Amino acid sequence: MTVGEKIKTFRNIRGFSQKTLGELSGMNEVTIRKYEAGDRNPKPEQLLKIANALGISINIFMDFDVNTVSDVLSLIFKMDEDIDISFEGTKDENGKIDPQTLSMHLSNNVVNESLSKWAYAKALLEKTKNAESEFPTKETYLAEVKDMEEKCEEIKKRLVDNNIIVRKGIENIVVKISNT
Repeated sequence: MTVGEKIKTFRNIRGFSQKTLGELSGMNEVTIRKYEAGDRNPKPEQLLKIANALGISINIFMDFDVNTVSDVLSLIFKMDEDIDISFEGTKDENGKIDPQTLSMHLSNNVVNESLSKWAYAKALLEKTKNAESEFPTKETYLAEVKDMEEKCEEIKKRLVDNNIIVRKGIENIVVKISNT
């Protein structure tokens, strides 16, 4: 999904017109329209204004390339700095966790509930992908897989649209969005 598509998606979730988003972000409606159409790409300063106007994290607009062990560990270490994460697993005779049994647990119930919803949707998608023989035709199967993938994308968009603060030491604070 492009940055423009993401802007449009979250603008629509909020029920904002392009004009309203422009006003809330201090930009011209035409500029918002051009971003959404992909005619222009917003600079980081404009993205921050749009994210603030929509009440979402600017990270939603970023595409993280996670290709290496370093990429994965950097994200996990950053999360560990900011939120409570614990690691569990079966320990060997030296007290080291067996890598095959390692699990990561987030202490925030809101995050865990969101991840649980995503895990359920993802499992349903995998079940559908593995059930090709149960469909009468290849076309029916492919249509169902496509529908499930679209539903999973919609679930992801809804799940990241959550403004509850989860930073260590801060609990139950919600960023309020005003639909003016």
